[in-house]
Amino acid sequence: MVVVVIVLAVVAVAAVAALIVTRSRLATQRLAADEAARRADAAAEEFRRRQSDLAAAGAALDDANAQLETARTDAAAATTRAERAEESARVAGERGGVDPEVLWTLERARSERTWRFSVAPGPDSMSELRQADSGETAAVLIEALRIELEAAREEVGTVVELDADVPAGVTTAGAVLALRAAQELLADVVRRSESTTLRVRANGADLDVAVESVDDEGEPVTAAPLPLPASPSIETIAGGVRLRGAIATDGAVPPADGDLDHTVEILYPTVVEAEVEVEPEVEPEAEPQPQPEQG
Repeated sequence: MVVVVIVLAVVAVAAVAALIVTRSRLATQRLAADEAARRADAAAEEFRRRQSDLAAAGAALDDANAQLETARTDAAAATTRAERAEESARVAGERGGVDPEVLWTLERARSERTWRFSVAPGPDSMSELRQADSGETAAVLIEALRIELEAAREEVGTVVELDADVPAGVTTAGAVLALRAAQELLADVVRRSESTTLRVRANGADLDVAVESVDDEGEPVTAAPLPLPASPSIETIAGGVRLRGAIATDGAVPPADGDLDHTVEILYPTVVEAEVEVEPEVEPEAEPQPQPEQG
């Protein structure tokens, strides 16, 4: 009987030991499985991060390619403009160039003629252009612009405002271009507008010439772009042009006559004025021609 009890005790001890070993192995396997799962999750996260980095790198590469293409396009356009400017300079050099002083003198003569035929109140009146002719180029330019505005009464009835801020350092070539540009812009809009503002204002070393117009219903009237060739000295802006380098930068100078803001109201003649009889000018009698002596 004792032997049976001893055998049963030994079997029980062995079973307990086997159970303990089995539990230990299961715990170890569970820890290994948890570690494997953790490593798998870390590997998946690393894979997703690398995929995100790769996508960002692809987007950056596409953006860099787009910027490179834009830079190539801009470089090609700049090269074309430089070639055109170089060709224009070469042609001007071959022609010996044009003296701006000559053109300015001719423009002043044309403005004086416009004053006499369209603006002057009487045959003996002296234009302010002639009075300013011995002064600065800026002052002469402003008076020439005023004549252009006032001369419109012979063709249209409208309200025209001159907003001029022209520094005394404006060059002769800049004055010629400013006056001619103003003439063309006004010719385009005054017949289509009820009110027009001509703005001639300094922009650093440049001079902006533009018009702002509205019709009789208050709607804006857009000026057509001037038909200009490619040139480094002029560019199109909203409502007009910008004259590059039209103002000498050797020393700052104040605007001519301050910030000039002239408003000229040009109206159709009234019925009473239209019915007023204008006395015809009496031509002077011709002096009698001397008769040849009879031999």
